[in-house]
Amino acid sequence: MAIVSLIALGAAIVLGFVRKANVGIVAMALAYLIGLAYGLPAKQITGGFSSSLALTMIGVMYLFAVVGGNGTLELLARRITALAGGNRYLLYVAIYVIGLILSGVGPGAIPSLAIIPVLAIPVALKAGINPILLSLIGQMGAQCVRMCPITPEAVVVSGLMTEQGLDGSTLPGMWCLWATELVMIACVFVFFKGWKFDKPLESIRAEKAEAFSGKQLLTLAGLFLMIAAVVVFRTDVGLTSLVVGTALILLGCADEKAVVKAIPWNTILMVLGVGVLMNIVQISGGVEILAGSISKISSSRTITAMMCGVSSVMSFFASGLGVVFPTLIPTVGSIASQLGGVNPVELMAAVVIGGTVAGFTPISTAGALILAGVSQFPEVSDKYSQNKMFVELFIVSFLCMFISVVMGGLGIYRVICG
Repeated sequence: MAIVSLIALGAAIVLGFVRKANVGIVAMALAYLIGLAYGLPAKQITGGFSSSLALTMIGVMYLFAVVGGNGTLELLARRITALAGGNRYLLYVAIYVIGLILSGVGPGAIPSLAIIPVLAIPVALKAGINPILLSLIGQMGAQCVRMCPITPEAVVVSGLMTEQGLDGSTLPGMWCLWATELVMIACVFVFFKGWKFDKPLESIRAEKAEAFSGKQLLTLAGLFLMIAAVVVFRTDVGLTSLVVGTALILLGCADEKAVVKAIPWNTILMVLGVGVLMNIVQISGGVEILAGSISKISSSRTITAMMCGVSSVMSFFASGLGVVFPTLIPTVGSIASQLGGVNPVELMAAVVIGGTVAGFTPISTAGALILAGVSQFPEVSDKYSQNKMFVELFIVSFLCMFISVVMGGLGIYRVICG
């Protein structure tokens, strides 16, 4: 069943791209057929439907639709673009720094990854920048400081290390992750041709940003309230967005029917549907087959690269914090002692990096919110079609996995970890 489910996953992606069908619907249909063929109960088949991801996407996109529906996002994007003083490259730096700050002050990467697309996508479209690229740069900024000692992720990783009697400091992992993310940013910048812009600079300079209306100021306050609640009080980003969006609707800041219509339900269905099939891949042992085929060729010289590869492959199907870290980090002590001459802190860094950098697939929170966010702007649907973005985000994830494996193989993490 593992091999069949892996083939079905590839078939769903190919069919969706070639036939212009919703990949999620195709994936759910294939998951059900595989489940029937192998006698899986319906409850187990539907177990891959992530209610938490659904709430996150719906909540964030609901607030996104409110803020965008009354012109607040467009006006905010126009003002931010104007602050760049005609230098659009400054916007890349600005969104990267915003990602660093949002994540590094305490909440970690997970909620920050959801906030970044809300800010980056309208700014990118207004400035003529690729919205996927600008969102990725912001999210990579958030990932850089994921292992900052005060984040929830770092606390979990530190605990997993100290339980093995190892050094619990996550700073070496943070520096390794930061170095990897900088290389990734350079590569995705080249991949998406970040020096090419959709709008001439003169047309952007000619646009004038009028003053915010009362409803727009209230909407803006709601947006910043959501960010503050998530960053400072560490509330759930999806539910917080839903509450703030509902409050703004009740205050008359937007039309509810228009807001609900603006939510990209097709994209949400795509993401959640693929998750159902990936659950079949996971429970059938498909992840173990992929991970095992990589780990078979490891040695003391290649183990760091292999750990990057294995954790990256696992993160395609499961949460880094919830599955990859708790599964692989407890093994670093024994692996290091068995192979000899291997630093367990270096292996910890490899797991953290692999479990983080490959998380831009369209079924992950980071990739899904980029996909859904861009889909809320129908005027760019031809240039940024759902199926095209779906494939591009998978390519980015594989590219990031490749970068981490190469850096691990070259011994860069060994040097940083000492």
